[in-house]
Amino acid sequence: MPPTSKIAELENWLVMKPGDLKSIRQLVTRLEHAPKAPGSAGRFSAAQEDIVTSLGADWRADLFEPEHMVEQYRAWLAALRNRGVSLAVPIGQVFSGRVLKVRGQNAYCGVFLDFFKETGAIPALCNDCYKVQILPHDLRAMFQTYALLLKLDLPNDNARKCMIELRDGIKFPYKAYIYCDTVDDVRACLQAFRDLQAKHGIEGISSKISHGCSEYGQKYPAFKFPETDDAPEFVPDPQWPAIEKAYFRSIKLPAQARDSNTREHVSLRDVFAFCTWVKYAELIGDPTSKAYAALRGPDLPQQFTKRVRSQAKIRRREMQELQNTE
Repeated sequence: MPPTSKIAELENWLVMKPGDLKSIRQLVTRLEHAPKAPGSAGRFSAAQEDIVTSLGADWRADLFEPEHMVEQYRAWLAALRNRGVSLAVPIGQVFSGRVLKVRGQNAYCGVFLDFFKETGAIPALCNDCYKVQILPHDLRAMFQTYALLLKLDLPNDNARKCMIELRDGIKFPYKAYIYCDTVDDVRACLQAFRDLQAKHGIEGISSKISHGCSEYGQKYPAFKFPETDDAPEFVPDPQWPAIEKAYFRSIKLPAQARDSNTREHVSLRDVFAFCTWVKYAELIGDPTSKAYAALRGPDLPQQFTKRVRSQAKIRRREMQELQNTE
């Protein structure tokens, strides 16, 4: 089915079932990279068009200034209200840059993590995954980090993302990553990010190099990126390749949907993510969320707010820990 046909089908379905969160998620995901639907297929498509037209000529640069970001957020929420979009799905991550590959191979992070949780084995491809880990100290710095990643000019257009942390036992509330597959590249990307941060005079953001997913380093501390020259070298279990081969023999991995996550505009999915970040920040007691939270975005499911509230004290402490390192 052509992308616009599926979008129209979902729009029509949501007229009848406006509370179907699964369909809302499918729709905003499809809208993000879909060609413009002729005649606007419905209220979600129309809201995205309004969001796009609200952007200034240099909208990426505007996002560096907190006051401008608040006003832009106000305009995006107005687009949702005007089109009758009153319910959002929680979206924690926003992506840009090329689609993630490691050594030229697609990286199926969710599938790889499931494999790790079931077997305790780290997929071989993950040994070559290095990341610039960026830790914004609060919501204001999170939005500035988002702007920095959009403006960051990298020779390989490395995959990158901003996210809120919802996993139990994984530290720090706000995060961003730049993905690399060599140590030289990750060091170059870290320096490029820090240079751009300094150029714009942005504070309240920590950054370092990390190796693979956080869960790997929790179980196998030697897997973490070494911070000293005398750190022990990680040696994978020699049985892991056979375990991995047997596990994935019967699993059909999806084809890559596109080559890049970079877009020339902010999408409806992005705005849902920003609403999610704002609610998250409000719930964990981040004082920089007040100007955004006062604007009252769309409703989010109670399951999300309950989950964040259960982590709120820990996230506040982690936020303060980062701020105390400055």
